[in-house]
Amino acid sequence: MCTYAGRRYLITILCCVISLTVNGRGGTGSDGPDRVCVLTDEQHNYRLIDYVGVLPDPDGELTIDGVRQSSFAPAADFPSPEANHYYWGKLRVSNRLPRAERQTEWVLYFSGTWTELEVYTADADGNWSVERNGTFLPPAEKPFVPTTKGNLVKLTLPPGEVTTVYFRGRSERVSLAPSFHLYLQTTEVFYDKLLKRKAADALFIGFLGMMFLYNLMLYFFGRDRSFVYYSGYILMMIVYGGYFSDDLSDWFGQYLFPGRPQNYSFFKLSIFLGLMCYLMFIRTFVHLPRLLPRWDRYFRGLIWLGAVMMGVYVWVSIASNHSYAIEDRITVAYIAIVIGSCVGLLFPLYRRWNKQGAFIFYGIAALSLGCLLSLLTRVAVPPFSLFWLKAGVIVEVAIFSLGLAYRQRKQVQAREQAVFALRESKLLQEKQQLEASRLQELTDFKTRFYTNITHEFRTPLTVIMGMSDQISGQEKIKDLIQRNGRNLLNLVNRLLELSRLEMGATPVNWVHDDIIAYLNYLTESFYSAAEQKNIRFVFYSEVRELMMDFDEEKVLQIVNNLISNALKFTPPRGKIIVHASTTVTDTGTQLKLIVRDTGIGISAEDAEHIFDRYFQVTPTEPSPAAGSGVGLALTRELVGLLGGTIGVDSEPGKGTEFTVLLPVGDAHRSLPAESVAELPDPDRPVLLIIEDNRDIVTYLETILGDRYGCHYAADGEAGIELALQLVPDVIVSDVMMPKKDGYEVCETLKADERTSHIPIILLTAKTTPDARIQGLKFGADAYLTKPFDKEELNVRIEKLIESRRRLRTRYAGAGNATVEANGTPESREDAFVRKLHDLIGAQLDDANFGVAELAAAAGLSQMQLYRKVKAITGKTPSRFIRSYRLAEGMQLLRTGGYTVSEIAYRVGFSDPSYFSRTFQQEYRHPPSHFVTD
Repeated sequence: MCTYAGRRYLITILCCVISLTVNGRGGTGSDGPDRVCVLTDEQHNYRLIDYVGVLPDPDGELTIDGVRQSSFAPAADFPSPEANHYYWGKLRVSNRLPRAERQTEWVLYFSGTWTELEVYTADADGNWSVERNGTFLPPAEKPFVPTTKGNLVKLTLPPGEVTTVYFRGRSERVSLAPSFHLYLQTTEVFYDKLLKRKAADALFIGFLGMMFLYNLMLYFFGRDRSFVYYSGYILMMIVYGGYFSDDLSDWFGQYLFPGRPQNYSFFKLSIFLGLMCYLMFIRTFVHLPRLLPRWDRYFRGLIWLGAVMMGVYVWVSIASNHSYAIEDRITVAYIAIVIGSCVGLLFPLYRRWNKQGAFIFYGIAALSLGCLLSLLTRVAVPPFSLFWLKAGVIVEVAIFSLGLAYRQRKQVQAREQAVFALRESKLLQEKQQLEASRLQELTDFKTRFYTNITHEFRTPLTVIMGMSDQISGQEKIKDLIQRNGRNLLNLVNRLLELSRLEMGATPVNWVHDDIIAYLNYLTESFYSAAEQKNIRFVFYSEVRELMMDFDEEKVLQIVNNLISNALKFTPPRGKIIVHASTTVTDTGTQLKLIVRDTGIGISAEDAEHIFDRYFQVTPTEPSPAAGSGVGLALTRELVGLLGGTIGVDSEPGKGTEFTVLLPVGDAHRSLPAESVAELPDPDRPVLLIIEDNRDIVTYLETILGDRYGCHYAADGEAGIELALQLVPDVIVSDVMMPKKDGYEVCETLKADERTSHIPIILLTAKTTPDARIQGLKFGADAYLTKPFDKEELNVRIEKLIESRRRLRTRYAGAGNATVEANGTPESREDAFVRKLHDLIGAQLDDANFGVAELAAAAGLSQMQLYRKVKAITGKTPSRFIRSYRLAEGMQLLRTGGYTVSEIAYRVGFSDPSYFSRTFQQEYRHPPSHFVTD
């Protein structure tokens, strides 16, 4: 029995030793919640989940004395805890390490899911002390805070004794239950790991910080926005890395959100800002708007999506009480969208392969791989780690930094090439100017020579034709001399007229009348000539009446030349048709006049030179007709003088068709507003008189007609209509008139942006101050009572026109910025100029955006735009657009970061050489003079 009892005793001792050895990672051999974690071997991190007991406390009413008598369930078998519910936990630990007396200081790590936590430990006398903790508790109120990552409690574990720890807490965040995964480390191990982690974080953030400063410095040297966007991206990565590693809260816990540490989750917004900067960097670095326009529009949408999702994130974070289980759905979604889009960009970048695109290609690939691996640790292979993301960021930053350095070097080379090209262009321009000057001198000499010699022909021709009248008898000879003399005199007159046209010495005498009736009158005289040659002549019009501006004498010459040519080259039994109609083109309604014949025709080679001076067509068939080569050249000049165009379409043996297009204008119509004075000098100011008393109109014309081009309207309604057409320099209007009075005229014209700049003088017989004040309230610039002093009227008009000229100078020199109003409200002219600037700026890089597009965008006709812009700025609309583009180019040059060629394309010039030439004309220096190094 003793032997058997001894053997049983030995077996029992052996089992106990085995049990202690197996439970070296905790436990007493019992599987219940009171299981003791026995610390017997050297470990860096003790996992305690198997030794934690759980006691639910839904109402949060239990006390330490009450739970000590309660029974706890094993945490490993406990159902999933719920958020916002209180739970008690129990942990028993025994320190039986070989050097337990030297390793009594331990760090107990609780998960950061506990937003509210109380830890209870007993002293040697059995008294329980409580230590508050939790992620929502300010760090200043925690006893032990070597780092803010997790909830840390410092424990003293005496050798060989069993230490019992109770804890109570909850998670106050939506969809985030408290975790009972507890870990235990010696203080030596804890501080060693903390130091290594902080050193790794410092190296990573230090590397990013160095790259941030480097790229920011490069921006200030090169003024390239790519560096700014990339610097912003790196800065946001630094912020996010500091947030995730809790370095931000460790460094600034006492200063930022000292009472609400949960607000540190707002630093997650840095991931949105960083990715938005990342997208903007890609757009500018590879010139995505030009390289891949559709992808550029898509990336811009992603940037705006990021701004929207930031707002959603803030709302979700507040609503979920900063629950990262909810917040991460927003951040991960945006990260996945952006990274997925960047990965999708790789293929089109590969197809459009270039060196700058290659840097983006490899950089995106590195970052995408790092993000993918980190996301896998988040959802598939926990625990979540930023190691792969950091590695991807480091590789990507290195690649992009090399790409930016390469880009800067290319920009320097391009700038040097642009300076060289500009110098070469300047030399070529000077050469061309010298050649053009030489050719102009030669042309002027030829013009003077032909003008003088043809003028000298008129004297002997006059004598010959005069003396032929004195011949008696010899009627055939006399008729032959006079006929050829008239032909020669007609040729001389054509040459003189052509010379005057080229010298700009031929005025246009506009009338506003029915041109169809006038064409009927002109063509009537050709019927007999056609009948004599057995040619059928027809004139017909698709419109019965067409009121328009034209010069009677010049239209007469145009029609005579075209029909005379048709008669000359059309054989008997042929046909000549003159057809009038209207057509609508980009410049407005046009009169279309076609002269078609069934004559001998013109070859395609000759048709190209038909309007050249002294060019004579080589007949495709024998013909007695011969031309001088002056008539069609004169015709083209006359048509151009009237603002029209002329073309020819012909086929040898079948006939010729000339097409003339003349603009249908109505600036000189005479009903009900008729012109009372001609305006031979186009530089004279235009004066519009709105007056129903014809005697007063005559008097005003008498005193003002020598200095102003006068027009008048018989009532206010007609005056408004004529003012919108003419856009005069000044208006003198009566107050009391039929249909609309002077006040309505003033109010209407001042409210219309087409005429708001025109000064208006009101004339009235009312002398009361109220009448004067009423006129000024309606926007009148001056108010004179009848009878008025003519000298005062002259001075008033002169000063108003002078003030508008000063205004013109003011706007002409204002550049692209809205003219400062010196504290006064913005004028209508300021608003109009700013509106035009905004319209041009919106289409700045569109080289096809011209006068027609600007007029359409501004809601004006081209003529109204021309007169309005010319009146305000003294520039034509095309010059106004060019000045704006050049001023924008000047700003880009001064900010730096772009080559001259890049700036030319950005401001709407399709040819960088033309940009350089016009820039030098505008600013007296080439663009290179203003380039910031």
